[in-house]
Amino acid sequence: MTRLYSPILLLILLSLSLCANAIAISLQFTPVERERLITNKQEKLVALGLKYENGDGVAKDYTLARQYYEQAIEWGSVQAFHNLGSLYNWGYGVDKNRQMALLLWEQGASKGNMYSSFNMGNAFLIGNGVSQDTYKALDYYMASYNQGYKPAICKYGDTLLMVEPSDIATTISLLKPVAQKGESLCLSAIVGLLHNNYDLHKDGEALLRWALKGDAQNLPDVVFTLGIIYDFGERGIKADADKAKAYYTKAAELGRVNALANLGFMYESGKFGNPDTVTAKYYYEQAIEAGSAWGYNNLATFYRDGTGKVVDYEKALSLYKKSAEMGNAYAYRNMGNMLRFGEGVEKNAYEAEAHLTKSIELGYTQSLVDLGFLYLDESLPLFNKSAALEQFYKAVDNNVPGALESVAQQFKEEDREWFVLTEVASQLAYDLAGYFEKSENKFEACKWYLVAFKRRHDDAYLDVMKCVNSKQYPDAPYASFKDVAIEWAEYMQWDAYSLIGELYYYGISTTKDKHVAAEYFLRSHRDSGDEIAQYKLGEMYLIGEGVQKDYDAALRFLMLASEAGVSAADVTLSKMYRNGNGVASNKHTAFNFMKNAAEYLDDSEATFLYAQMLYEGYAAPRDIDLAIDWFDRAIQLGSAEAPCFLGSVLTQYGKSDEDRRRAAQLSQGCN
Repeated sequence: MTRLYSPILLLILLSLSLCANAIAISLQFTPVERERLITNKQEKLVALGLKYENGDGVAKDYTLARQYYEQAIEWGSVQAFHNLGSLYNWGYGVDKNRQMALLLWEQGASKGNMYSSFNMGNAFLIGNGVSQDTYKALDYYMASYNQGYKPAICKYGDTLLMVEPSDIATTISLLKPVAQKGESLCLSAIVGLLHNNYDLHKDGEALLRWALKGDAQNLPDVVFTLGIIYDFGERGIKADADKAKAYYTKAAELGRVNALANLGFMYESGKFGNPDTVTAKYYYEQAIEAGSAWGYNNLATFYRDGTGKVVDYEKALSLYKKSAEMGNAYAYRNMGNMLRFGEGVEKNAYEAEAHLTKSIELGYTQSLVDLGFLYLDESLPLFNKSAALEQFYKAVDNNVPGALESVAQQFKEEDREWFVLTEVASQLAYDLAGYFEKSENKFEACKWYLVAFKRRHDDAYLDVMKCVNSKQYPDAPYASFKDVAIEWAEYMQWDAYSLIGELYYYGISTTKDKHVAAEYFLRSHRDSGDEIAQYKLGEMYLIGEGVQKDYDAALRFLMLASEAGVSAADVTLSKMYRNGNGVASNKHTAFNFMKNAAEYLDDSEATFLYAQMLYEGYAAPRDIDLAIDWFDRAIQLGSAEAPCFLGSVLTQYGKSDEDRRRAAQLSQGCN
């Protein structure tokens, strides 16, 4: 009789059966015999399942295939989780059940099945049965690759084009071997990553070299990218209209129909001589006939602006709508602005807001500025300065060209007090100050630094101090930089004397003077017992900086700072006891201070030095594995020394192929 279980109950029963099988076998056989028996049983059951699933020498029978896979799972087969998931996904031998398929694939992925991991990546990429999550998709694709499915790295690279990677070199190094074997998706991904992230590598020759390989394989996206490169003369490559036309034409023939719209714009822009609106319109119409969203958008703009000597707002709006329906973010923006300005249509702030918001959701961040101006229009019912400011802030945060300038033009003197009271204003005010400073308008910059300071921006107090010193405030809100320091210290709940001591110590907003710094640190110690002041005094007495060298005083102040949790003091104390500097050398004390520093706070120096002690067996039994963990931690915290050191350790003590691969990667560029 066929067993019918609910999805969750099935997984529970299979897990229980696995436990029962394992216990029964463990009582009868040696570990080696047990492992061989279980493996043989798994393989036999999976093979039978595949035989009936594919009709290999027998009549296809998905029900039998399912039963064999379930039995294989009972014996611990990871592959069977994947195969059974596929049956549920397609409804073969069972009722179609996407959620059960995903549960089984998730189990398979967690147990190391590369195909299950790949399927989970696909699910998260498009949101099929799960919430769409590009980053989870990336994690699963990388897991699939690491589990042995090499083509998964191509999908990883292609998906990475959807986000802003900080490090493309590592990914490209993984893509290259697969791309060189002719895998087109890997090759397309390499070109896309090199093109989109040119500012991270500045290697136009590599981009062109890989793009030409893709052209030789007739890869549509790569050929289209070559058209863009030669059209706009970007990525360190000189513009060439004829080459751009040839690549756009080829890309269109290969199915990249937006290339026709780009070709039309080349003629409209006069890249082959004088602007040729007739040919431009012809290509836009060809693009539309081929189903290009950009063809609709460009022809709409053609009619909106009267490029062909005829202005037709109704036709333009109709064409924009068709482009927008195809998911074109720029078309949504164009419609939004037509409705915002009442360009050929009646003004409608609400519809304009909806279209601009949709454009932003689809990834066109320039629409943030348009939406900000919509909210600033006092003639419209959506007038709201706070909402406008929020959009401008997002635009600045997304590095939208002209965003900062737009804000600077809109928020004049009379708006500053309102600006100070606005919740999102701090960073934007600081960015505006920077904009005016670059424009060499120091007076205006200082006013905006003051706004940012009043909104408690973390860095603005230092700039306000400079402005006070250069007498940029005619109304003299502060008599000296010390007044600014006192206000900031009060807000941050710091000790004001300790902060002023640091300013003198480093020469920030005042002349560097270690003697005066020491006086302020001593006053801070006496008045409040500030731990930072105590740490600085300990360092200063240790080397005689601003005070007479005094090891006893150094030790006393550093111990006070250590007891208050200043990890930097623990590092200094560790070095003192290790080197016998002003104290009797003591390995165990040195080790414990460094351990405290590494464990207490994210300090790259302490973490690296502690890892070295563990590796050396300094004052404790040598622990290579624990040392490797701490070297890894030091790398995460930005230690410049840790990568080469860990590379050397893994070269000598690595236990797996992954360790050896990582050792080679870390050791690149090391002496």
